This record gives sequence, structure tokens and C-alpha cells, in this order.
Amino acid sequence: MRNAVAIQGMNKKFGKKEVFRDLSLAFPAGRVIGLLGENGIGKTTLLRLIADILKPNNGEIRVGGEIVSRKTRGQVSFMLAPENFYSFMKVRDAVQYFRDFFPDFDHKRAERLCEEFGLKPKEIIKKMSKGQQERLCILLCLCRRVPLYLLDEPIAGLDPKFKHESIKAMLANTDEEQTVIISSHLLRDLETVFDEIFILKQDGVVQANCDDIRAQGKSVEAFYLEVAAE
Repeated sequence: MRNAVAIQGMNKKFGKKEVFRDLSLAFPAGRVIGLLGENGIGKTTLLRLIADILKPNNGEIRVGGEIVSRKTRGQVSFMLAPENFYSFMKVRDAVQYFRDFFPDFDHKRAERLCEEFGLKPKEIIKKMSKGQQERLCILLCLCRRVPLYLLDEPIAGLDPKFKHESIKAMLANTDEEQTVIISSHLLRDLETVFDEIFILKQDGVVQANCDDIRAQGKSVEAFYLEVAAE
């Protein structure tokens, strides 16, 4: 099976704090993957390393077979956090910024999702609710046409209706050739979406196929809780 991301012997520290030591794993391509683990274990850091926002201290990270660099950034769509927007920006400004900055940005898809998500083009982003801001972040991420999408806690601030709408949008706007890696603690909402899960632990990584978990009569959440308790 082709890998979307391959990591070999990677280490990452922030000062004296060691986040990853000799981490090796491979995320298969064409799958929706859940990146799981307790708070502070390094899920966000790992996504940022894959996106080339952070650099490893040593070791190797490959995206699409190429070592992560400025070049591989064009293959990755990383979901922004709401605080990344300038205070003056409106929804239409954010959409236009992405359209100007990323040649692969699908403006027609953005217009359609704005309507589906109930986002008004003239609304100032900083004045929107947290849920609206997060919907905009998901929209901008999904409107790029790339092989790999990285979403960090994408539905944490959404009400039940928009959790469902956002999950539906994630599935409807990606195809079987694209890979989606979602970091989340909301397993009950997302577990039917995942094809594979990777559970980060202090002593390593546990990978599991979600169909195999379900075949055992377990939910993904129950499996995760069992592994986390070990």
C-alpha cells in the first residue's frame, strides 16, 4: 500500500522537553485517519511537522515520497486556527487570500460551502462565533485540491447540527485518492468516519484498522479507551 506520510527515526524537542523520540510510522494513502492520544501527547506537533510548519531535531519525514520541505507544502492543506486571521478580515477576504495564495484553491467549492455552512461573505471573522470561525477554517482547508489534508480538532467548537454538516463536507469534498488525517478527542462523533486510527502513547504508537475493530463488536471509542489504559 502506498504511503501518504512516512516518518523514520524522528525526534522533536522544545527546549528540554522531548515530545518524540525515535518515532517511526507510516500513514497509508487514500484513507481517513484518526490521530488520537491524550492531551499534550504531541498530536498537534506531529501535524505541524508533517506540514513543515515545525522542523524535527533529526530523523526523516516524507510526504508523497519526498522529504518534507517547502516543495511538499504544495501537497498539504493544513487547517488554520481562528486566531490566524487578521482582525479586519471578513469571510470573503479569507477566501480571496486563499484563492490568491494557493493555485489549487477551488473558489466555486468555497462559495458553495459558505452557503452550506451559513457563512456570510461580508461578516467580520473576529465577530463570528467560535463555531462559525471553525467552520470557516474547515472550509478553507477542504477547498484546496491536494493529496493530503491535516485537520486539528476540526469540530471541537461546533454544535451537533454543524458537527454533522462538517463531517459530511469532509467526506463529500475528498476522494479515494486523497488522505485526510484528523486529530480529535471527539471519537463518538467521528468514529464512523475513520478508516484507520493511530494512537500516540508515551511508549509508542498503536495502529488499528477500524473495520477490524468493528468486526470485534467494539466501537472505536471503546478500543481507544482500552489501549489508553494499558
